[in-house]
Amino acid sequence: MTERNARASLLLHTVGLTLAFCGVAMVASAVVELLSGDTDDWLPLTVTGLIVVSVGYTLRTSTSVPKAIPLLDVFATVAASWVVISLVGTLPYLLTGTLTGLDLALFESVSGFTTTGATVIGAGPDPARYDASDGILFWRAITQWMGGMGVIALVVAVLPSIGGRGMGMMAAEAPGPTGERLTPRVRSTARRLWGVYLGFTVVVMVTYLLLGMNLFEAVTHAFTTVSTGGFSPNTASIAHYDSAMLEWLLVLFMFLAGTSFPMLYRVLRGRPGPLLRSVEFRTYAAVVGLAVLLIFFTADAGPRNLEALRQAAFMVVSIMSTTGYANTDFTLWADAAKGILLILMPLGAMSGSTAGGIKMIRLVAVASFAHRASLGQLHSRLVRPIRIGPTILDDRVANQIVGLVILALAAFGAGSLLIVLTGADLVTAFSASATSFGNVGPGLGEVSADFLAIPAFGRMVSVVLMVLGRLEIYPILLALVKLPIPRARPMLARMTRTDS
Repeated sequence: MTERNARASLLLHTVGLTLAFCGVAMVASAVVELLSGDTDDWLPLTVTGLIVVSVGYTLRTSTSVPKAIPLLDVFATVAASWVVISLVGTLPYLLTGTLTGLDLALFESVSGFTTTGATVIGAGPDPARYDASDGILFWRAITQWMGGMGVIALVVAVLPSIGGRGMGMMAAEAPGPTGERLTPRVRSTARRLWGVYLGFTVVVMVTYLLLGMNLFEAVTHAFTTVSTGGFSPNTASIAHYDSAMLEWLLVLFMFLAGTSFPMLYRVLRGRPGPLLRSVEFRTYAAVVGLAVLLIFFTADAGPRNLEALRQAAFMVVSIMSTTGYANTDFTLWADAAKGILLILMPLGAMSGSTAGGIKMIRLVAVASFAHRASLGQLHSRLVRPIRIGPTILDDRVANQIVGLVILALAAFGAGSLLIVLTGADLVTAFSASATSFGNVGPGLGEVSADFLAIPAFGRMVSVVLMVLGRLEIYPILLALVKLPIPRARPMLARMTRTDS
């Protein structure tokens, strides 16, 4: 096998597996449609799912993983896989007639797989439910569940061992700056992470059943809670149930979903020390606590009671974990409280979680970087390392983190400007850009409920921001080096040059 064919084989092999998983999820959605008693959409879901499985299986069996995998191919494979599943994910919406425009279907598909949770599906004849069948609502939820831990992590879990490049594929997709091995074998690490993810999902689902949800609601909400996705069959989201017990438990579930899954795995193995000593975890908890207190005292002029505290805690954890559920109409809050939520949208929770956003570990690193730069103005010969707690960061890693934060700010600013140019007001544009890049879901202004008020071009800007936010920019930039654009490739190669 030539080097060129070897590179193509990795990409096609991985894409084949991701397509197979998507096809199985479509068939499962068709089964849900049949069980619900509504047979309108089961046939297109079944046929589409079987075709997608067949294409994926053909790609999977006709290619193999090469022995030598260039690092650039890892990023190209991850980016290509996400582009393919985003496009294939439009088929259930289009073929069932749930959404009639490709731009709308692409927005909903990308919002699902990136666990953003923003929607362009409006209310149905029953205003309390979205205008979609149970099969489609299940498809929306399962796309978020697959995208939460990551389709590439699922692929690595079933692939034969591919060495360090498998860890590279997971790290390129993972929401956080580094991939972390739980075992020496990459495949075993992926399986254990998915095991924790699946177990957490079952616990959340059973809890919802005990609190009175029916099986369909419990499964879909469990999928979108653990993945920090936020899609709900109900237009009023969690407020539909009007249950204080449910909301307090959701605060706990969303907070845990925003915590590092490798660290949660160690907690389950009886080793809570790494989590409790983690500077990132303490920063995450501190930011959540501070934001809850600020919103509790600034949200409105009503009584400061337990209900107000619950609403503040729910919305802060929902935004920080990038889940995007709502238990109240936060657009009616005072400007100060809404401003706090807007600031929280792009921040995210912990690396290694299913949350989107920049992540707490990067904010800690940037703060240490800024501290060193400030002291350097006073002491030109100062030698001071950049620290995250007791850990000293290599300057190369620190520069990558600072570079990502700068790129994130640039993406947020450019996205806001482009959405403003479509005619949206500043609040709508800023919150649409922040909630899309942070993979949060709900926004302020005209995007507080859905993104239907934004023109198609503005929605496509949000689609790009959602993908950039989920894959954290670098894999997309590195993948562009593979594009057959003669003049662009040398420039991109210089911008993304790596020592590996």
